[in-house]
Amino acid sequence: MRATSLLLMLLVIPYFAYGSPSNIFVTYGVEPSTFGLTGRIVNGTKAALGQFPHQVSLMRSWTKRHFCGGSVISSTLVLTAGHCMFLSRSIIEPWTILVVGGIVHLFDERSSRQERGVEKIRLHPNFDLDNLYNDIAVLKLSVPFNFIPELQSVPLPLDAPVPHTICQVSGWGYPSSDFPIISTDLMFVDLPVRTVDECRELLINVTDLPAGMFCAGYIEGGRDACQGDSGGPMVCNGILTGIVSGGEGCALPRLPGVYADVFYYLNWILNDADVIVVIHRNNSINNTRPNYSTSNMPMVMLVIISSLFCAVIDHF
Repeated sequence: MRATSLLLMLLVIPYFAYGSPSNIFVTYGVEPSTFGLTGRIVNGTKAALGQFPHQVSLMRSWTKRHFCGGSVISSTLVLTAGHCMFLSRSIIEPWTILVVGGIVHLFDERSSRQERGVEKIRLHPNFDLDNLYNDIAVLKLSVPFNFIPELQSVPLPLDAPVPHTICQVSGWGYPSSDFPIISTDLMFVDLPVRTVDECRELLINVTDLPAGMFCAGYIEGGRDACQGDSGGPMVCNGILTGIVSGGEGCALPRLPGVYADVFYYLNWILNDADVIVVIHRNNSINNTRPNYSTSNMPMVMLVIISSLFCAVIDHF
């Protein structure tokens, strides 16, 4: 499968440049935070089973307590926030994480529920726990997920987030900062991506929004992510565009949430990946489903062809 990674990398590299963001930020995790920001779905809608099949809950293996969200990007890889991999400022061990998918209710025992252990944590090498630079991590599962309609991977982007796109953020986080109880039901909310200039103006006292971050939310507030949503997905047009990172408060006016930019880290995500990862160009700002327009088809076909070619090589 290494050949698969190589071909995918060759296909992707011409479309982006990899860099090292820097600056200040804080979290949307469940555990007590030592940072200035907090981690957050406020005024959301209850999700239906299979509506966000890529969404997983990260739980403590010994208590089955939800602490962060994540996104399935292949049968053995889950993308989440880097700060989710720390407890009391110490990095956690893989065996302490239980990844649960195929559910919308945390305690749902229906047949679609799948639980997996974690074999390896790959934290971004430049992650800074104090400032939350490079707030991203990849989990390698000990046993692959069995894909079913209720549990699927989500495509990765080949474009930066497009301002004014209406995207969906999902999670089991606090319904508000004043109600610190994890939601047992998966919730989601529609949020608009803001421009870089808007983000820097609105978050001037929070972060200067370095490369690798973007913000989303309403100027008037009222809808947002909250503690417990950290590491979860922001999906734009059916494509994983952001990872819930942090913010100040939950759903406050003129304080949009901040997200790790998946496209910015695409090179790092695909590095050492020994499985097929679907990538897709996102050039629509209104459609809430993947846009398989003719302009996108060459890249989609190249990925499909390379995947099939590598599968044949691996077979022999």
